[in-house]
Amino acid sequence: MTATPFEPLYDRAVAELLDGPVEERRIETAVGETHLLLAGDPDAKPLLVLQGGNVTTPVTLAWVEALADEYRLLAPDTPGQPGKTTARTADYGRWLVALLDGLGVEAVPAVGLSHGAGVLLEALVRAPDRFESVSLVVPAGFGVGPPAGLARVGVPSLAYRSLPRRWLLDRALGSLATEPPGSLPPVVRDTIAAALRTADLMTGFPGPTRDALRTVGVPVFGVVAADDPFFPARTIGPRIRTTFPECREVLTLPDERHFLGPAGRSQLCHALRGFLESEATG
Repeated sequence: MTATPFEPLYDRAVAELLDGPVEERRIETAVGETHLLLAGDPDAKPLLVLQGGNVTTPVTLAWVEALADEYRLLAPDTPGQPGKTTARTADYGRWLVALLDGLGVEAVPAVGLSHGAGVLLEALVRAPDRFESVSLVVPAGFGVGPPAGLARVGVPSLAYRSLPRRWLLDRALGSLATEPPGSLPPVVRDTIAAALRTADLMTGFPGPTRDALRTVGVPVFGVVAADDPFFPARTIGPRIRTTFPECREVLTLPDERHFLGPAGRSQLCHALRGFLESEATG
């Protein structure tokens, strides 16, 4: 199999960002082969984790890796996103259900991060019985924020694609990430830079209609960031609350942008742990 341009960055991210051991696996499904990372005790309860867009799975898996002390984290590479999955499909719902079948998982709690939240929502509409609960973190699938916020990331990103200069990358990262650009792990900077230079940058985000989601009775937990240029809390938080009849809570992370900083990731893991435990105990 031919290596993708992101494969060296993927392996670096596994080595540099993940603290515990991870297993790599390939699962053949009805829509092609999916590569995934697995972390935590194989006998622990599974927790599905869906990657953000234009970064590799280990970059966003690192945000919730702390949960591997209680859960078996199942983190697939989404078709069409940077990673090692060879399956190609626009039907994310079908792909994700096929993956759960391939893993032998009947129903699972799931966490979708950014683009991964929109992917998860498509599967939720297709097969709600396959998900015990859904956590949506800085989520796609509910529209976007005001154009000015998008432009602060989009304009320097497009400029960097044509003229790959460090200062343009820093301009894009400065609006996208909570941490100062120079404080980001080098492999994160390099991965985002490679996506801006070579990937098919998204002009839209996945997700079904909100009307379709209103019929879903699965427990939902939302996490939004106050200063997110893509999906700001003041816009996306109310949409999550009014969409789901079983929305338990929408947590706003103050002083956080779309790419969460260390404090935001710590708060995220604490909140996810509480939500998952409360749903498990009823």
